[in-house]
Amino acid sequence: MSEIQHRSFQIHLEHRAEGDGRTIYGMAVPYDVEQRINNNLTEVFRKGAFADVVRAPFRVKLLRGHDAKGMPIGRATLLKETDKGLYAELRVSQTAAGDEALELIKDGALDQLSIGFAPLKNRKREDGVVERIKAHLAEISLVTFGAFGDAASIMGVRDQESNIPRLSHAREILASLRQ
Repeated sequence: MSEIQHRSFQIHLEHRAEGDGRTIYGMAVPYDVEQRINNNLTEVFRKGAFADVVRAPFRVKLLRGHDAKGMPIGRATLLKETDKGLYAELRVSQTAAGDEALELIKDGALDQLSIGFAPLKNRKREDGVVERIKAHLAEISLVTFGAFGDAASIMGVRDQESNIPRLSHAREILASLRQ
């Protein structure tokens, strides 16, 4: 398998108020959005890139800042490919690190995701853009700054809806996922 690569994305993220409130969810990887990673790489993920991993989401760990040497702070419980991107539900473990991460999410200080992946099938276009056709998703990390900026933005904390400026956009996305 190829070396694990990391990509950060600002995500549509909510903290679920129902249940015990330890599940965060949102769009982990936007599809069909070209992003310049560095001077030598512009990439775009295509629908289907993570089709294999959706069958075994429990294998995808939730980390903080790609810290593979530390303990994970949770794991994926659901991964779903949609037309807009890879939708993820992530269970945050009830640990000191998990509790801290949830507080930072609620406060809006930690609001982006980054993926650790190994490219399996790419297509390089004439204009140099690399299309990610198939990739192995190893982990999803909570990070401070993501690569895709406003291509995906925070939904907020569901129990604080009145403070969320993009709530109507979030409701549209969630409604489309339920179909």
